[in-house]
Amino acid sequence: MLLGKQIQILVFKLDDSGTFDNIGEVNQFDSLIWPDKFNGYASFELWAPITDENSEYFKKGNILWCGGDNAAMVEIVKSTIDDKGTKTFNVKGRTLEMLFTTRIIWGTYNGVNKVASTAMYEIVNQNCVNPTNANRKIPFLELAEDKQIGGLITMQKTGGEVYDALTTIASNADIGFNMLFRPREKKIIFEVVEGVDRTSEQNIVDPVEFSTDLEDILSSSYYTNDQDNKSVALVMGEGTGSERKSQVSGDNDSYGLGRRELYVDARDLQSETVNEDGSTTSLTPAEYQETLVNRGDNKLAEHKVTETFEAQIRVFGEVQYEFGVDYNKGDKVTVRDKQFGVVVSARITEVEEDFDDEYELVLTFGYSYPTIMQKVKQQIT
Repeated sequence: MLLGKQIQILVFKLDDSGTFDNIGEVNQFDSLIWPDKFNGYASFELWAPITDENSEYFKKGNILWCGGDNAAMVEIVKSTIDDKGTKTFNVKGRTLEMLFTTRIIWGTYNGVNKVASTAMYEIVNQNCVNPTNANRKIPFLELAEDKQIGGLITMQKTGGEVYDALTTIASNADIGFNMLFRPREKKIIFEVVEGVDRTSEQNIVDPVEFSTDLEDILSSSYYTNDQDNKSVALVMGEGTGSERKSQVSGDNDSYGLGRRELYVDARDLQSETVNEDGSTTSLTPAEYQETLVNRGDNKLAEHKVTETFEAQIRVFGEVQYEFGVDYNKGDKVTVRDKQFGVVVSARITEVEEDFDDEYELVLTFGYSYPTIMQKVKQQIT
């Protein structure tokens, strides 16, 4: 029996023939971890008894929706029977941003002096919504209005997952993206967002401040890692020998023990590329240099100091702020924790709601440190 916040889990079946149907509601489950990220997909996990209904609901490819903006796809289903004969499903999957891992940038994308959000919409449109090959379309996917956020970038990207391109652009531009699940309209909407500044330093909206002094924070953990930090990158582009083009990215004035160098092989970046329709795109020398700098900046972003603060937030009793009302995923807030000596204005990059015997809300401030698999992926791309 859940105490506090209740949740409704609806199950949908989507397919390429146009099916977008609600096939039922999960009425029996033991525990649910339901996360949401500002930039990228999040992974959910659910435990439920094995019943005829649940056997129908927890099929790979079905969509779980808990009534908010995000939904998740069932990808892994494990059935177990313990020594007491209790039969249990363990269901795992990812939020719908994972769909972008199923598409690559087909050919080369050239973005010269593009607003970051515009580049993201163009990449999704060209490869997922209105691709030249209709077989590449992701069913039910539409684009939200481009709010022109994130600043100007110049980039060239050949191949690679659409997902990786989106998360890289978003991370460097300090913006995020969502896949909004809209069952009534039978749509999935791709949206680029920037969050709201609710820190104590601004005076435009009511500030939000979490503090151990005010007992908003029930438990917390602080993580920092300088091990893989790099300060300056030498980016080598097209050409051979002494004719090879290069640029320096980052802080080239850093020196001594504070200087940490990174070599970036960017020979895949070309000043002249052939597009999918057979036309040619040529970059000026200045534009090509900017693409090299952008590649260097992206690689340096993978090697920056990692700093995250995770906190379980009080959600019952006398609470100052309510999630979804006073603040949301992607917002910047102020966090004070005397025990760790942390006083920061940080973005809420992940929200995890845990539905078990009790409801818990866990917020992550700053970007999570990479897993081993993420590190391997960075090294091979």
